[in-house]
Amino acid sequence: MQRSVLLCLSSLFFIVWGSALATAQKKTPPPANPVEAAAVQHSLSTEEIEALVGQEVDLLFTDGKTATGVTITDFATFGAGDRIKLIRYKTEESAREKRTPAAKLFRLSVGDKSYRTNYLPSIKATVLQDFEKLREEIEEKLQGQGQRVWEKLSDEDRQKFVDEEKEFLKKVGVHFQSLPMKFYETKYFLFYSDFPPNQVAPYITKLDKMNEVLGQAFGFGPGENVWRGKAVIVAFVNKNAFVEFEREFMDQPDTGAAQGLCHSFSNGRVLVSCYRGSNPSYFGALLVHETSHGYNHRYLSTVTIPSWINEGLAEWVASAAVPREGEMNRRRQEAKTRLRQTGSLEGLLSSRVNGHWQYGAAHSIIDLLIKENPQQFRLFFNGIKHGLPWEDSLVRAYGATAPDLVRLYARSIGAQNLRP
Repeated sequence: MQRSVLLCLSSLFFIVWGSALATAQKKTPPPANPVEAAAVQHSLSTEEIEALVGQEVDLLFTDGKTATGVTITDFATFGAGDRIKLIRYKTEESAREKRTPAAKLFRLSVGDKSYRTNYLPSIKATVLQDFEKLREEIEEKLQGQGQRVWEKLSDEDRQKFVDEEKEFLKKVGVHFQSLPMKFYETKYFLFYSDFPPNQVAPYITKLDKMNEVLGQAFGFGPGENVWRGKAVIVAFVNKNAFVEFEREFMDQPDTGAAQGLCHSFSNGRVLVSCYRGSNPSYFGALLVHETSHGYNHRYLSTVTIPSWINEGLAEWVASAAVPREGEMNRRRQEAKTRLRQTGSLEGLLSSRVNGHWQYGAAHSIIDLLIKENPQQFRLFFNGIKHGLPWEDSLVRAYGATAPDLVRLYARSIGAQNLRP
């Protein structure tokens, strides 16, 4: 992507200012790469890293395994001593020192303080980031916008919310007592449905796949739960029951042509209602699509994601979870054909997505950004959730303006002089 002069100048200022600050704090100057520059924000200095030696810590690795109550014996570092290649530690069970590449570590915790490891590909090393300091910075910025970072939940709070949802589903069951409603619970979801029991497992598997795909895309720790307790899925075989549920329990008298709806509440609650219809494969993709909207809602902060990003990402995740479903590919092809003919996105990037071709276009643009660089896409998405307008976040992450993005997309589909 073509880099803007503004980004180059601001990056130069950041590097010069950051170099002076790094010298005072014994830190390696920040990298020019935007992803790595963001990764080293609030990272520990050499002195702070050295102070961890001899401390008893808990380690969470990228494969989900843990090592608790281990003692740090040393770090293999370079640069100013704040870039970590290797972590050495001892366990209570063995006096023999263990060695782990820092890239395999996700989080290091000391008491109630946790540091996240951020990998820097350019030097094949990591930094330890004080995520609480970053969170405080984000919170301060969002308060001025009337938004907030989602609060941390204790295990007790999560269980309380899960219990509340189960009581709600009992009321749903009483209302639909003529239907064979059954309850299924997974690590992240409460699934309530009148589907035949032998048809439920594939859909729950798809939801778990969605949770995994988005967790990896956003950089969550292995097994981390983004939901307010658990997300609720109420799925019916037939449309009439879905419409009745929406009217009686969601105060939604008109569902229009919708086959599924995601209800994301200001308190963090997420509930998806839907009906299967005649195409089970498409329903699987739709279920993932709608639930991913709830995931986006619960990610990091209450900031609302622009419609084209929200819908495009939901389509992208659904296609990853249900790769053989053809409807999303048909929408993308429809968008390509239409845009070649009309030469206009018709305000897609500034309005609400509506219509098959717009879903297809949004999907293709998100896919383009992720393929360009998944880490830069995460930085782009995070920037929006941190309170930046999406256009500013695009410049920060990719060094490209909104018109640059339109031109890149136009080239990818063979459209000439595509207008926004």
